[in-house]
Amino acid sequence: MITIHASPAQGIIVTGTSRQHRSLLGSRNRGGLGLKWSDRIEHNGRHGAWYEPHSRDRHPSEHRARVQEIAAALQDAGLPATIDITEQARPIEQTETDLYERATDRVRAYRGLAANAAARADRRREQAASATRGYPPGQPILLGSSRQRAHEKAIERHHTHTRQAVDEADRQRYWLSRARAAEHLQQHRRDPRATLRRIDRLQQRLRRVERELSGQAHAQFAERDGHVVYGDDGAPLLQWQPATGDYHDRLQLEQAQLSAKITYWEDVIAQAAAEGVKIWRPDDFVAGDFALFLGTWYEVIRVNAKSLTVPTGLIEVGRQILRRRENVDRAGRPSRATGRIPYADVQGRLSSAEATTQYPPAAAR
Repeated sequence: MITIHASPAQGIIVTGTSRQHRSLLGSRNRGGLGLKWSDRIEHNGRHGAWYEPHSRDRHPSEHRARVQEIAAALQDAGLPATIDITEQARPIEQTETDLYERATDRVRAYRGLAANAAARADRRREQAASATRGYPPGQPILLGSSRQRAHEKAIERHHTHTRQAVDEADRQRYWLSRARAAEHLQQHRRDPRATLRRIDRLQQRLRRVERELSGQAHAQFAERDGHVVYGDDGAPLLQWQPATGDYHDRLQLEQAQLSAKITYWEDVIAQAAAEGVKIWRPDDFVAGDFALFLGTWYEVIRVNAKSLTVPTGLIEVGRQILRRRENVDRAGRPSRATGRIPYADVQGRLSSAEATTQYPPAAAR
């Protein structure tokens, strides 16, 4: 029995079929529905199913039209299917585990592609060398001789194989770089500074979702008996319009997912702090301290909830410290321009006294 499943945990998958249905379910370029086949999908003890790319972790209501399209195509082909829709989501831990497993698979695939490119480059170099093997290096083409055209052809083959060897070497370097990036994916994702920035983005999105659920993101004109209601000042009154229907259900799912992700990544930060990684907070700074950012110490003008306010302006390459009173613009005039350094980007702290000792002001030198 062919079944179309739709859920946040699995996305859209079609079970009860096989690769033999690729003309119907496969690439759109060949008249199919654009689904992909995977042997890694397991359902009811069986491996292998067609799936819709990028369909996981989304509310089933977003897939309704797509599911109906797949069901209609199967029905037209004489393959009736049942539809199974659930709202079961997958935990964030499983999401991250799947991500790292796919990265491991990519490493293996990319290194295989790099090895193939290296082998092709070696063959091309050998062919380039053999093309001119019968001619001493640097020998000029003897114009008018019986060997002139053969010599020219040999040089042309040498150049062709050499260019192709260079192209294959470039492909090898490309796939090796992709493999290295995939190898370090987990390390990059769990880096404390990247994680703090991710938490900040998730919290911003969560606040937006909560405003949409409560209606505070969508104010509407208040109406009574089909007419807009006006206040004493003559301006139309506004009322909040909470999300309803499928949109409300999608927002609730996203709210739960965002909350789970924030909790997960906050645990990662707590673990890093327990292992000795310094996580900078507002309590670590007062105005007058100095914060290290990209090799330069900046005087802290103000301590904010999410960042530090520091002087900014014309900063020479290699400058070690920037005090507010020493800040200048491009014309060399004193400047009071400021910028902000997020706590996730802070790399160190000096007190005012420590900064004076290690980097005496210009007037004191």
